Amino acid sequence: MPQPDDQPIDLANDDDNIADERQVLLGLTVLALIGGALVGLVGSAFRWLLTEGDQARVNLVDWAQRWPVLGILIPVFTAAVCVLIARAMVIPVPAASGSGVQRVEAAMKGQVEPESVRILPVKFAGGVLGISAGMVLGREGPLVQMGASIGSKLGRILGMDRLSSYSLEASLAGAGLAVAFNAPTGGSIFVFEELTKSFKLRLVVPTLVGTATAITISRAILGDDPSFLVGDLPNYTAFGFLAFAIFGVIVGALGAGYNLTVVWFMDAFDSIKRIPLLVKAALVGAFIGGIAWFAPALVGGGDNITQQMISASPGLWAILGILVVRWILGPLSYSVGTPGGLFAPLLALGALCGALFVGAVHLVFPDSLNVTAFAIVGMSVFFAAVVRAPVTGLVIVAEMAATTELLVPSLVACGFAVVTTTLMKSEPIYDTLRHRMLEREKIQTAPASDAT
Repeated sequence: MPQPDDQPIDLANDDDNIADERQVLLGLTVLALIGGALVGLVGSAFRWLLTEGDQARVNLVDWAQRWPVLGILIPVFTAAVCVLIARAMVIPVPAASGSGVQRVEAAMKGQVEPESVRILPVKFAGGVLGISAGMVLGREGPLVQMGASIGSKLGRILGMDRLSSYSLEASLAGAGLAVAFNAPTGGSIFVFEELTKSFKLRLVVPTLVGTATAITISRAILGDDPSFLVGDLPNYTAFGFLAFAIFGVIVGALGAGYNLTVVWFMDAFDSIKRIPLLVKAALVGAFIGGIAWFAPALVGGGDNITQQMISASPGLWAILGILVVRWILGPLSYSVGTPGGLFAPLLALGALCGALFVGAVHLVFPDSLNVTAFAIVGMSVFFAAVVRAPVTGLVIVAEMAATTELLVPSLVACGFAVVTTTLMKSEPIYDTLRHRMLEREKIQTAPASDAT
């Protein structure tokens, strides 16, 4: 029976619990090892192909610029075809649309069926095509859902009870996030704070084992270099902590606005009924390809933008321009429904917000703040404001930047950001997306007399 909305399934205390908890934990541990290995292999292949796809897009634009006038048609056409194919792949498997995190959360609440392994090839190939084409989407959403589908399949094959199967599904979803960002602790916390909002032994054990196994394999294949290179960071004065608190309030308000922007673009895309779905997808892809022709660095996941803000951010107006463009391209890309997540673009926006804030303060108090520090803190704060999972964002960013020096300022800024978005009555983005998904599926499955 479906669970009441927003009531997570208790993964450790339920009438269906198996009496011998030790046997359950042993079985989950073994399956987490197997599933974690599979997630590590699949995730490594996915990330490697995305890296190659990003480079191929850059090379294609460089080659096409030999023809200054007609050359633009090459990236435009290529991106349009890639996005069209990625969206077409989702049509027979609609559960593979978008991020997938909201669907995994719905499964944890018993609101939809557990993940099917059918989504794995669609999410994999569709994600590679769409993100490589330049869509402003993240790699983590597909990996979370692919990990969950692997866990669900293993649970069904071995006939596990309902709660144990959900525990394995959630734990391998976290392993997918860990591989996406090379952030094992963040991937684990994501399971407890966001996916299940639960911290039970039956969940903790497979999560830790599955995440550790997946990240060990991915690091053996892809290496263990941090995602971002960070230089020396200064100590902070009372003025600095006050600045972080103010920054948190501002980014909290911006996060609430970004959630509204995502929903607005989804509604706008759906409201255009006269243009067929795949044509709309191709047009968005063509637009992204055109942006890639003029400014290749503005499209894709955004790690390059984040690193630029951390290392040597451009002038104030350039930062503002990049922020505005990315603010639009992210929701536009997500509205199409190709496989791809929200996390990575959020991190880039957060880094841009941090650099912009420092640039604005320096107009009044020159050299008073460190742009690198605020770019890094901005990543976790914007994530906290949009997703409302502050600990997950804080830990993921700390692992990606390989530094813990900014944990205290991040705590201050994240706290003020969450308070701000809460006071603004802004719903966490994955709650919004989950409610939209459930409402749409309810309408689509209802009898004609009920749907009118």
